[in-house]
Amino acid sequence: MADEFSGKVVVITGTAGDIGRQVARTFGDRGAEVYQTDIRELDVPNFTSGDISSPEFVSDWITKVVDETGRIDVLVNSAAICPRTPLMQITADQWDQVLGVNLRSTFLVSQAVMKTMLAQEDGAIVNLASLAGKIGGIAVGAHYSASKTAITGLTKALARIGAPCGVRANAVAPGIIDNAMGTSAGPEAVEKQRQSIPMQRLGSVDEVVQPILFLASSAASYVTGTTLDINGGMLMD
Repeated sequence: MADEFSGKVVVITGTAGDIGRQVARTFGDRGAEVYQTDIRELDVPNFTSGDISSPEFVSDWITKVVDETGRIDVLVNSAAICPRTPLMQITADQWDQVLGVNLRSTFLVSQAVMKTMLAQEDGAIVNLASLAGKIGGIAVGAHYSASKTAITGLTKALARIGAPCGVRANAVAPGIIDNAMGTSAGPEAVEKQRQSIPMQRLGSVDEVVQPILFLASSAASYVTGTTLDINGGMLMD
């Protein structure tokens, strides 16, 4: 898998975040031509800033990538926000914002990229789900948990549509990861969570990135519609 992505066109959302940034860097180190986006500005090659929940932005961005490269080989939907708002304090606008960034964007970009992948009869999509989407969350908001549950279902739908044409769709579901999002609950909450993990430690960003690369590679050529748990044993599904 070391040089498998050489010359491949890889599209990644949410690359200002810890996981998205490392995914982009790793694909780039393996020779891929990486196109990135985030609402926050980054000074990296092939980066376009914009609102990934906007159909107009997504259409323009993906059209630009295809016009420049002629194909898209891999899509990683990493864009997400994770507010920890208590259930009774979540407003309708906050609900819409989280579902927009986390779920709507995953649908919009997958839809746009799927058109190209189906035509070329090849491609791999990897979505970022979450342990919170399987167990209802621990210290995250209900809107975040709901968005990640829906991503699992969307991944299965994409897999069924893409399979006859050689297009695969899978997801990873990280548990508590040692990054800005995973530790935002504060030291005491994180320590309590750590004690509940059978492996007794938080996962690293790279322990999420490497499974993403696996699912995007030919090593997973007969794997589609699955969600891979990365949680240190918190959920053995």
